[in-house]
Amino acid sequence: MWKKCIAAAMAVIMAASMAACGSNSGETEAAKTDAAKTEAGAQGGGDKADAPAEAAGDYKIGLMISPLATREEHFRTAEMLMEEFGADKFVMDVYPEGAATEQEVTISKAMNLAMDPDVKVIIFDSADVGTIAAVEKIKEERPELKVFFGSMNEDVYEMAKVGDLCLSIDPELYGESVAQMAVDAGAEHFIFYSFARHMSNSIKIRYRDAMKAVCEANNVPFEEVSMPDPMGDAGVPGAQQFLIENIPSLMEQYGTKNIAYFVTVSTVEQAFIKSIVENGGIFPCHTDPSPFSDFAPALGLEIDEAHKFDAEYVTDLISKELEKYNMNGRVGGWEKSLVRLEMEFLFRYAIEYCEGRTNEVDGKPDKAVVSDLLMQVYGDGGKFNNAVNDTTGATYDNWYTVARDLYLY
Repeated sequence: MWKKCIAAAMAVIMAASMAACGSNSGETEAAKTDAAKTEAGAQGGGDKADAPAEAAGDYKIGLMISPLATREEHFRTAEMLMEEFGADKFVMDVYPEGAATEQEVTISKAMNLAMDPDVKVIIFDSADVGTIAAVEKIKEERPELKVFFGSMNEDVYEMAKVGDLCLSIDPELYGESVAQMAVDAGAEHFIFYSFARHMSNSIKIRYRDAMKAVCEANNVPFEEVSMPDPMGDAGVPGAQQFLIENIPSLMEQYGTKNIAYFVTVSTVEQAFIKSIVENGGIFPCHTDPSPFSDFAPALGLEIDEAHKFDAEYVTDLISKELEKYNMNGRVGGWEKSLVRLEMEFLFRYAIEYCEGRTNEVDGKPDKAVVSDLLMQVYGDGGKFNNAVNDTTGATYDNWYTVARDLYLY
């Protein structure tokens, strides 16, 4: 029932957005104008402070998305959302595959998007290395252009300084839920894999600390293991090989299969999941929780095109396959895609802004529209907060965090 309600709500908003953007339905320009006015009234009406001058006119939304080769779900989700909301309103480019060492390429690509005068918003998801430098250059040339971040992969507090709207997973709520799943599954050890570059990210530090606190409260030893950086000399294959060898060796060392394993990087998750399942460990959650994130290739599942992004279908398929390994209840995640939810929210807010249906004051996101869209996209299972700086205690009104309860396969 919940899914049907959410689907209906999403359909209503999508229809309104498409009507405002212009469609091939054959309706008259007068009808389009009336529909836009009606929708604006529903969102609160009145003067739209800080709305773009060209609101409801010609506009484009720029997208900087991870490449297909490194984060397929990000790339495919962007394609899917562009199709749903009207591909003519979007222009997309991708981060270089070696973003950490090709920051000038990232800057160049982002600037090319920004220099199109019709582009009013650029969405960076995932916001990879080089994003801050790119945005600083963009703001020098076009200070009025809005910048939205998802999956923040540089210094998050610096990103919050240059981003107009930021969305990230809630580190404390996420970390607590992951560790509690491991405890409930009978974990006797919790292994946390990461590397220096990732552990300079405040979000990862905070969810690590939350995981550790839950483990300690339940007398489960928490161990950090340093692994090769997938962007280092050995690349993704070297990082995967390390994990494939290390996972069973720790089971042998501790004399138990009841070890929960977590890794902070998504590019190695396919090999990671496969190794844990085949060796009988515990996989509490993906770092980018989603039924579409690496489960199918890791488990050798064939999913037809019609169901490739059908969350309910894929979740059921995963559960049935895990039953063959006696792994039901030992693998967790979200039954919805973090990437899909995150990007859909950013797309929808960008459309609302470009269509003049937000009331932004002093350049800050419209709280009412943000809250409404978060509820529509994430549903009743979502938990939302304004981000808080764990050092200064400052609360951000341009940065929102989200979390969901974990799903057991």
